[in-house]
Amino acid sequence: SRPELDLPTRPVSHPPATMMALDVETASKALGAHGIGAGAPPKNAELWEQFKNCGPTKPVKMSVENRFYIGCDHDKLDWTRPVHAVFIDFKGDSMQVGMLLARLACRGEQFVFVAGSNPGFNGGFHFTAVNDFEHPSEQQALDPSWRDIRIWTRLTYVCSTAADGSPALTPRALFNPEAKHDGAIPVAAGFKFSSLIFTGGLMPHTMNATAIADNAPMSGVIAKHMELGATFAAVGHGLDVLIACGTLDCSLVAGFEAAVFPRQDRLLEISGMQKAAGEVCVSRGTSGATLISASYWGVATVPSWLDALKLAATTTDGKDSMLAVKTEEVVLALDVGDLPGMVGSTCLFGEPLAPRSAVFVDDVADPIEIFTMISHLMQERLSFQLISHSMEGVPETRKVVSETVFGNPMYGLKEVTCIVPTTPANLVPADVAFDSFFVAGGQCPYHMMNDPGILSIMDKADIAAAVCHGPEALLGSKWMRPEAGRFTAYFGCWMSFRDLMGRYERKKPGETSADGRLFSGNAPNATKPMVEQACAAIQELRGGK
Repeated sequence: SRPELDLPTRPVSHPPATMMALDVETASKALGAHGIGAGAPPKNAELWEQFKNCGPTKPVKMSVENRFYIGCDHDKLDWTRPVHAVFIDFKGDSMQVGMLLARLACRGEQFVFVAGSNPGFNGGFHFTAVNDFEHPSEQQALDPSWRDIRIWTRLTYVCSTAADGSPALTPRALFNPEAKHDGAIPVAAGFKFSSLIFTGGLMPHTMNATAIADNAPMSGVIAKHMELGATFAAVGHGLDVLIACGTLDCSLVAGFEAAVFPRQDRLLEISGMQKAAGEVCVSRGTSGATLISASYWGVATVPSWLDALKLAATTTDGKDSMLAVKTEEVVLALDVGDLPGMVGSTCLFGEPLAPRSAVFVDDVADPIEIFTMISHLMQERLSFQLISHSMEGVPETRKVVSETVFGNPMYGLKEVTCIVPTTPANLVPADVAFDSFFVAGGQCPYHMMNDPGILSIMDKADIAAAVCHGPEALLGSKWMRPEAGRFTAYFGCWMSFRDLMGRYERKKPGETSADGRLFSGNAPNATKPMVEQACAAIQELRGGK
């Protein structure tokens, strides 16, 4: 069903040769294609019903502003002027994408949207996450008012190949999934982007898994632009897309200097790159290509990064260059601390000083993964404590919030959120014993990497379990040493294990790996079997078998 729209909307203006017209009906169809505001359960509603029927679960109303940008039409582009390509997919960071597009629009720049495939069922639109920021503290400090905003972008070009195999771009209107060479225009000196822009969040890793891996067309388009000396701009994990290009042994951007997301220095080291001294970096390669990188999106980085891209601020805000549509939506929210048996961040069964499991979770964790871990540990009556990254000057119990997945009927906990009470790792009492641990995925592992308090708990544990992006948090612990067991993880983050590919197992989404007492899964739907395997091992360990 089509969501109710709050009309009238903001007027749309069309700077010359920049914006195509977008009407409310087109926006409404895109919203309706994803059931935005309808509140329908996912197609497989078993876990969603379990979540909904938890006693503390409550419906929370949201009023979301949907901002639609459609960029420049292929036929209207002037290739003698700069053309900026924003690489896009679902679940991008709304603040990063939205602020970037507002700047491009208010300057009257030519910009287009590029992806690895065309979501034709909804008119060619992708949309960002809502409130799930890549670096919550920095981004909230940059703009505390940026809340409940979703950015929609309509695809301009699909990455493809010409009939001779050369990298190409196909205008959306000409793209035919049954004949992928049709309409493909080879990338060349007279048909190339002046800048290729990659924002952060989890979206870049979706690109890595679906549009970069196995020499997919997007990797060829990027490599050709590198050869032609284009400018590449990346924020946070947007850099990971460029790092994933190339071969398993050598990244396309090896030799460049870059500002990397906090706590990910190792990623640069294993990719043959140098870490920049500052949080924004401009580096030039041997082909003449330029890499402009920002460690994160925040007060200290955004102005310098945009200036380096030659996108200095103007006196207008760009809001008249998009269409804004309000939707009223409902999210199911569960405060885990209100579940029976929870006392602060702990849930204990039996002796209080007996060994327990550490469950590592932080902001923007995947809700399927964290809810499945907690509910199964409770079902098995296994004591556990919820732990987040080390922080000074905070209360003993710190609440973190999971991501919320909107508009995806295939995701088992769509439009839900978990509020999770945690103890910062540095505040965990020294006399607490952990014999095992679990790590949730989503964006939360990036807040926990190289945390001495977390690594200490991991190194003392006898059993390890991590799902999706979770294995990245194990880097630096005994569980990721060369002699440790085989493991799997979400394939979109494989580049974090470039030096461990002899142990990495690439599996179909939803599958697990078990090697000794190391258990791992590669997607949210792998959480249940992984947790079941790990809990069986914990029961055996605690039973003295």
